[in-house]
Amino acid sequence: MSTTQRDIELVRAITEQMPPPDPPEWWRGCVFYEVYVRSFNDTSGNGLGDLRGVLDRIDYIAELGVDGIWLSPFYASPQEDCGYDVSNFCEVDERYGTLDDVRDLIKAAHDRGLKVIFDLILGHTSDQHPWFLESAQSRDNPKADWYVWADGDADGGAPNNWLSSFGGRAWRWEPRRAQYVYRPFLESQPALNLGHPDVIAAMKDVMRFWLDLGADGFRLDAIQCLAHDVQLRSNPPAVANDNPSVGGGPNNPFKRQIHLFDRDVPEAIDVLREIRSVADAYDPPRVLIGELADVDSSRMAPKYTVGPNRLHAVYDFDLIHRTTDLKSWSEMLEVRSRYLVSGASLNVFTNHDSQRAVSHLMPEACERGHGAAAAKLLLFLQATLMGGAILFQGEELGLEQPQLSEDQIRDPWGKALWPDFAGRDGVRCPMPWAADARNGGFSDAADPIHEVPQAHLEMAVDRQLADGNSVLAFTKRLLAWRRDHPILRVAGNDILTETPEKVIAYERRMADDIVVCLVNFGMEPEEVMLSKSGLKPVFAEGGCRLDGDRMRLDGLAFAALA
Repeated sequence: MSTTQRDIELVRAITEQMPPPDPPEWWRGCVFYEVYVRSFNDTSGNGLGDLRGVLDRIDYIAELGVDGIWLSPFYASPQEDCGYDVSNFCEVDERYGTLDDVRDLIKAAHDRGLKVIFDLILGHTSDQHPWFLESAQSRDNPKADWYVWADGDADGGAPNNWLSSFGGRAWRWEPRRAQYVYRPFLESQPALNLGHPDVIAAMKDVMRFWLDLGADGFRLDAIQCLAHDVQLRSNPPAVANDNPSVGGGPNNPFKRQIHLFDRDVPEAIDVLREIRSVADAYDPPRVLIGELADVDSSRMAPKYTVGPNRLHAVYDFDLIHRTTDLKSWSEMLEVRSRYLVSGASLNVFTNHDSQRAVSHLMPEACERGHGAAAAKLLLFLQATLMGGAILFQGEELGLEQPQLSEDQIRDPWGKALWPDFAGRDGVRCPMPWAADARNGGFSDAADPIHEVPQAHLEMAVDRQLADGNSVLAFTKRLLAWRRDHPILRVAGNDILTETPEKVIAYERRMADDIVVCLVNFGMEPEEVMLSKSGLKPVFAEGGCRLDGDRMRLDGLAFAALA
């Protein structure tokens, strides 16, 4: 048995001894709504979404029935990576608003029963951050070791073969120190040395600053990059299909390595212990939710969440990057149900780094004009699978992925890998609030950050609010129903294998309470034999008929039975 397999089996043994507490923690099984602030709602007229824009739409978010919101970065930043290149962690970028706007938004959310979590980038900063400006000056200044520095190879080249997720070598030459600095993403995003006690202490102070202001926790960016191999060993080559969770297009060079030494290394657990101590010092404890990418997340996620001194929950890209092959879906869901603690994972089909889920996962339905039905199916799946969920803005409208031209690309990742990879601009197009308003009601600016795609205008919020059969209306019904069934927040699930090829079925069980979910991904009707008698549909959509122990599902139909 390999070391990795032994680790997995150990984690599985631990998780089986740790059932969800009763009553469950507030975060377990929560549904969060991700607000990508830049493209949500512009109130300043500068063409960029802002914090006041989120505040103005807080009732809309609350009425969806979610439990909380996650805000993308609004910190001071040169915006080379849309705010994920931070130049001051405790300062609000003036393009997004002020510290008072943050306070007002937290209060408004709390008044409506919503939790608020902020995006926290622990692993790197902008190269314009004062810490880096000092560190880069010399090898003997007070912050000389705050970043990951290394001498070049004997021939003057980079210290090893590590690659950036965004393209090119993961090392940048700094003439002032005559050394390389590690940058796992853009050249302007040097990696912090979180193994240095002063660095982790500084980041813990950042956490306290926002938690003292009223934040309920953090979404932690790229937790697989919190540490690295201290010996800087080169990564081995990968074989085909070794990296299904890596984005950036099929030919991204990053896929050609097994990221053994630059991602998901054991030293990251020490960092998690440090930051968990901050979250636990508050009453009630604040939540830490980690983004886990570039690795085999379903098997690796447990080690980041098991026990009282790691993260509370993770979300990963296994669902986002899944192919449309249903056999692959079932196998992946079976792995997740086996290894992940119930409620310690969040189901995510779309976020600000991916494509719109309905276009990526249900292309045939979209091509045949059934995008709305497919969107409802995915929302049902997301809300009823084991764990919580994160809805990215616009998913409640069933927005499809727009096709952008090269001159519309703003994303540095997309620019680096075009045309193999179209980048992330499509999913980041502005939220369509009003079909007939300028820029879809997103902004009054003449030149907003992105245009609102014409197809999105036709699916704008104002039109869907007037339609009881819209995806938006369905989302509200779905989340209201989910709130009435605590089993969907905390129970585990068993994937049922005796189903037709196009059907995924799973059972949620807690004591004597049971919910069986059936989802027909196909375009044609299917029949499923139920293994338990006496079940009745409690939530269904798209044409479902129960005849004894036989359930008939029309194309793209789904049902929950209890």
